[in-house]
Amino acid sequence: MIEIFTKDGFSLDRLQNLVKVVHAGSIVQAAKGNATTQSLISRQLMELEKALGVVLMDRTKKPYQVTQVAQRLADSCERFMREVADVSLGENVRRSIKVGAGEWVIRELLVPLIGKKIRQLAGVSWMMHNLTSQKIQEGLAADRLDVGVASNLITEGTVQVKELPSYGMRLLLPKGETPDKSGWKSLTTLPVVLLEGHGAFRKFLADCEKSQGIQLQIGAECTSYPQAIDLADAAGWAVFVPELGWKQREEWAKRNQKLPGLDEYRHTLHLGWNERNLQRRPEVAKLVEMLGAHGSASRQKQ
Repeated sequence: MIEIFTKDGFSLDRLQNLVKVVHAGSIVQAAKGNATTQSLISRQLMELEKALGVVLMDRTKKPYQVTQVAQRLADSCERFMREVADVSLGENVRRSIKVGAGEWVIRELLVPLIGKKIRQLAGVSWMMHNLTSQKIQEGLAADRLDVGVASNLITEGTVQVKELPSYGMRLLLPKGETPDKSGWKSLTTLPVVLLEGHGAFRKFLADCEKSQGIQLQIGAECTSYPQAIDLADAAGWAVFVPELGWKQREEWAKRNQKLPGLDEYRHTLHLGWNERNLQRRPEVAKLVEMLGAHGSASRQKQ
């Protein structure tokens, strides 16, 4: 196996450029518009492919796409370089923790918690990534992320998962409007802003429409809650907001329209981490503990 390291076309420099391409998504983006750099990276990857006997770039598409083999190799290379840095720099280096979560979870759960507990994690720098559940699961498995918080994470391989306390949703009326007892009927004429897609909450709302005999007036669909809240405030519309982070905003309580049956909806987040990191990195173990994962993993792959 050691022979691979002596082959022409195999080098740490080539591996590092592969990592750049995988992160950027393409050779063109990794080169940042520099034609000379683009040519160099392209040549180096072809040399690396020849040395390893594998295909790293799918050249049937434009721009060229990285293959699963390239992703796996890049992940391994990153882990190796991170381990070498830890050993060479010792305990005096400022270590980073990479966290993956949705935008709202980062803003309303992680940032306040980290801010309050920052002294307990002295010497740590933070990298927050706004990612989908699938990307978080993949990132944890590949050791690209240290900790992830999202729905539908599963325990698999070295990835461990625990459920966090669930939370519900509330309706936020436009600024200046006072809640009344009209319940769901208030939404027959008042446009509401929702997240795009057909997730669990959208299905729940569809059931509520049937049971209440109403039809929601959807004013807009957004990709994140901050977008939805900003648009609703600007347009004078209503918006459904997670209870997560609600307590920090006293003004919102005065605009909360109670809707019969809304309390039945609960959203569950999962905390995920890679067990390998917990064993070798005390700062990651401390963060997992702070987020409430004191027990064993709770959600196995079906």
